[in-house]
Amino acid sequence: MKMLNHTFFACLLGMSLVSCSHAQQQKTKEFRLPDVPVTLTAPEDRAAYLSLHYWDHFDFADTSLISRPEITEQAFVDFLGILPYTDRAQAAIDTLFRRAATGQEMLYHFIGLSDKYLYEPNSPMHDEELHILVLRALLDNPCLSDTDKIRPRYLLEIAMKNRPGDVAADFTVTCRDGRRRQLSGIKADYVLVYFNDPDCEDCRRVKELLSLSPVVNGLLESGRLKLLSVCVEGKTPAWEKADFLKSWIDGYDEGQRLTREQVYDLKAIPALYLLDAEKRVILKDASFEQVEERLS
Repeated sequence: MKMLNHTFFACLLGMSLVSCSHAQQQKTKEFRLPDVPVTLTAPEDRAAYLSLHYWDHFDFADTSLISRPEITEQAFVDFLGILPYTDRAQAAIDTLFRRAATGQEMLYHFIGLSDKYLYEPNSPMHDEELHILVLRALLDNPCLSDTDKIRPRYLLEIAMKNRPGDVAADFTVTCRDGRRRQLSGIKADYVLVYFNDPDCEDCRRVKELLSLSPVVNGLLESGRLKLLSVCVEGKTPAWEKADFLKSWIDGYDEGQRLTREQVYDLKAIPALYLLDAEKRVILKDASFEQVEERLS
């Protein structure tokens, strides 16, 4: 997996874009950055220009570049690194996929790179908001067939569920004592929903982190936080044998409605959702570290 080239950030933060462009060209010998007009001095203006013209000198017709990850894939990763610095990200992504659509092979390559870096849950650059922009660009691309648009349309529908700021979809779990608890009925300043499967190794890792966290435990003891653990696989033998802290609300999804009806985007578990008192999403599919930092 390629890593972000910090040359671009030096460019955006005030160093000469001409010299940065030259340095990048010297490194790859192939990929050429656009020359940003010297009249653009504000970082956001430079970022906007660079993102919109980033691919001006890239030959999308040259399919041999697909097998040159040190050029094409690295350029794509660096392109992603620019987008958070501009409000023209959608236009920049539209431009990329419109140009990539000159050939089906190249287009599919860039779709694959978008999946690899923005969609895959284990990617260090995973970013649902940027991936939504990619999906919108694909759906608006006149060069894509209706068949090619089936997957991005489906992924966009899933991604738009339970976004930060939205009221989280309500659901019911069955607890160990047989009682049924609704998410909407849980009262606290914060609700942390921990979607998991006790058979999942990474779920056990996150469970231990949550159990040992002074931040989480302190808020649980004060009553300001409620932690809802949901076994998404239903009443499994592993769930029946598992031990959870008594301060947690521990239950299972009877009938596996959450996954069957795709109420939440649970393509990978564990998944942590942090909600406020009104059950609005603060953090979606967050890491333990992000949750702990937000609650600190």
